[in-house]
Amino acid sequence: SFYTIYIHRRNTRVGNVIMSNFSDFISSGGGGTLHTIPITKSTTWTPPFDGTAVIHCIGAGGGGASGDNTQAQISGGGAGGYSRKVVTLATGTNWTMVVGSGGTGGLGDGNGSAGGNTTATDGSSSLVANGGGAGLTNSSAAVAGGTASGGDINNTGGGGGAGASQNMCGGGAVGVLGTGETGGNAIIGNSSAANSKYGGHSDVQSPQFENTNGELRGGGRGGRFHSNRSAPYAGGTTINGGFLAGGGAAGNFNSERATSGGDGGIGGGGGTSGMIAASNSGYIIGGAGGNGLIIVMYTAIG
Repeated sequence: SFYTIYIHRRNTRVGNVIMSNFSDFISSGGGGTLHTIPITKSTTWTPPFDGTAVIHCIGAGGGGASGDNTQAQISGGGAGGYSRKVVTLATGTNWTMVVGSGGTGGLGDGNGSAGGNTTATDGSSSLVANGGGAGLTNSSAAVAGGTASGGDINNTGGGGGAGASQNMCGGGAVGVLGTGETGGNAIIGNSSAANSKYGGHSDVQSPQFENTNGELRGGGRGGRFHSNRSAPYAGGTTINGGFLAGGGAAGNFNSERATSGGDGGIGGGGGTSGMIAASNSGYIIGGAGGNGLIIVMYTAIG
């Protein structure tokens, strides 16, 4: 099945839509006058109208790693790739839409998992936005973002922040205008402005989402780094990434306090979670990668 939102200049009809980090930026105002159809689950899709449209494919983000020792080297998840193409749609054709699932975060002293691939094909066009790489523990290697192919524009997702001793790393961001931004990093226990790094930011930040000549807008900011020496982890929206953005990292000195990395927004990589001198590694969970997404934006009907 798929969920459909029709956005018009004067009115909006919303079906059964529950989409984390997506509904926040949908607006019925502005100059959008044509149908916009987000597809959040894999399905066989038949266009409701003949016409011209831009299809946007976003791969899923990888999950962030987690680490439970002083010298842990853990990295954030990579963002999904991004592919878009101008296509001609006909009501008598079927598209096979596959939407990737976000990777899971590492548990204890563990790796995250890679994000799933997102694809859209009708037999003549085939767009591919691969999922972002999995965050790694005990490794200083950079985590790659997903690649893309088959579109008029194909951008690689931002990489997860590279692991370093006692550094917590954010997830990468999806790149709409170019390669996505890489997640930042920060030292555990240092929450000063200079060290409060973020997950990768979207390169199309905007308070509104509307169909303007098929352009994708409305991206958010990356999640903020959270350092916690003694108080219970409070979480909050600031550690999670916005739409297309990476999750922030979390670090904790107290081995009896839960610590969880920030989740990526749609397509964004998850942030890492780390603890110094941990006695119960089950309290440490890396942030999840954001799910993929396909958006069909009609630019002309008939």
